[in-house]
Amino acid sequence: MAMFSPHVVADMVDANEFMDLTRQHRVRGVPKTVINAGAGSVEGAVPEEHLLNAIKSAVQV
Repeated sequence: MAMFSPHVVADMVDANEFMDLTRQHRVRGVPKTVINAGAGSVEGAVPEEHLLNAIKSAVQV
């Protein structure tokens, strides 16, 4: 999504290298997608529709 919209920013962080972020976002499984600095999140490999629904919910669309 980040490739197609200027409104989406994506970063990837190695949970083993950044333990402070791992604790802050309570990472228990990977991948973990954090939406809007914690307004929502999805953990694990999920279907695209599930991820899209989580994004919509987090941004109130």
